[in-house]
Amino acid sequence: MGLSSVTSTIFAADWVISPSVGLQHIYTDNALLTNEDPATDNITVVRPTLSLLKEGGRATLDFNYAPEYRHYWDETHDNEAVHFLRGDGNIELAENHLFLDGWVRADRTNITSSGRSSTRGLTGAVDDTDYYTVGLSPYLTAKLGDFSVVEARLIGDKVKYSEDIDNDSTGKRAELAFGSGSMFTSQIWEVLFQQSNVDYENQDDDNEIRIFRAELIQQLTAQWALAFSAGYEEYELVLSDDRDDSTWSLGAIYTPTSRTRIAVGGGERSFGDDYYFDFSHRTGKTVWTATYEQDFISARDELGAQPLFERLDAFGNLVRDPILESTTVLVRSGYSPTLNEDYYETERFSAQFVYQTLRSSLTLRASHLERNYDRTESDTEDTSLALVLSRRLTRMTTGYLHLTGNDHKENNLVYDQWSGMLGMAYQFSADSRIDFNINRLERDAEREADSYTENSASITFRTQL
Repeated sequence: MGLSSVTSTIFAADWVISPSVGLQHIYTDNALLTNEDPATDNITVVRPTLSLLKEGGRATLDFNYAPEYRHYWDETHDNEAVHFLRGDGNIELAENHLFLDGWVRADRTNITSSGRSSTRGLTGAVDDTDYYTVGLSPYLTAKLGDFSVVEARLIGDKVKYSEDIDNDSTGKRAELAFGSGSMFTSQIWEVLFQQSNVDYENQDDDNEIRIFRAELIQQLTAQWALAFSAGYEEYELVLSDDRDDSTWSLGAIYTPTSRTRIAVGGGERSFGDDYYFDFSHRTGKTVWTATYEQDFISARDELGAQPLFERLDAFGNLVRDPILESTTVLVRSGYSPTLNEDYYETERFSAQFVYQTLRSSLTLRASHLERNYDRTESDTEDTSLALVLSRRLTRMTTGYLHLTGNDHKENNLVYDQWSGMLGMAYQFSADSRIDFNINRLERDAEREADSYTENSASITFRTQL
């Protein structure tokens, strides 16, 4: 949360380049997050960052890299380098027809959903792992007159973990999609065929998934539309129970203005009832969003979908330096799934309110996530609340407050956890600033051994290179 610099950007043709470096020192009174005999430590973190954005022409690139070197002076942990990376690119190989997507990710997560770590991610028990994802996807698009647009796509990716947990995996997927062409003015439709295969290192068999789905959105009036879908899906899984059945859904979309949208619907999938809800409303200073969805996924899928270094803010504006704006550690605390090959059903609700003026910013978040496995002893349930407030006090000084609360339930671990951060930043030049903050973390668990508190303080210097 805090080592990337407040940087101005350098423009070179259609490139946006934002390099910076940060130096942070942290004192903690419970570096291992233990219930008894807490160990203090001083931690120094060096974090160079680089954000690149290139748009236009026949190639695009969105690259954000923030490696951290962490030095533990009292040796409560091994000194280490941790990589945080998100890179996405696209090349147009043959004009209007042949394209190539590519992506790379590096991040850190707990190995199990019961892992303990602070919101900073620098303290806690050593039960986490770095994970890396790389993928390529060539695809071909063509028009079938005015009737349809067709896309054929191949996708290959690799997921690897730094810890030896034997479930590195390779994925392959083929897709063929037909979508509505220009002759359809009040309908949007798509027909999708998809077959995928995931090969885990530690399993003799592969997970195989086949999906056929047809979707139609029928515009009734300028404000109302109906959404239909029907199809079939089949899951042949190594560890979880196989599932295959027809699918359908029926929903409505209400768009009273260009700033407000509500979509709601329900139906059935191979795992049972399937409901969804999506709401968004925007004014000049506020954004309201709320979503509810159900799915059948794996830890591999869930981790790959988590955000890291977002390019657009809540208002849809371009973020010039996503590393600086990211609060992923705060948002994702306590949400990592256990790293195994199981598929599981999820129910996910999230809501957010953002208020922003020239001097103040307020963000409120709420979320609820249930993971339901075939092996019920693995089920988890998380409810989270977060508040992020910042206020420019003077021309050079900003104060901020972060509060989070999380309620976690699973078979062998039930706890309530909250954390708070109070800080101030001083901008002593156009390209450099210094931050000071104090933090409190408290977990109250059913078993006393799983309860702990941590108090910490940090000072951070950041500057543009």
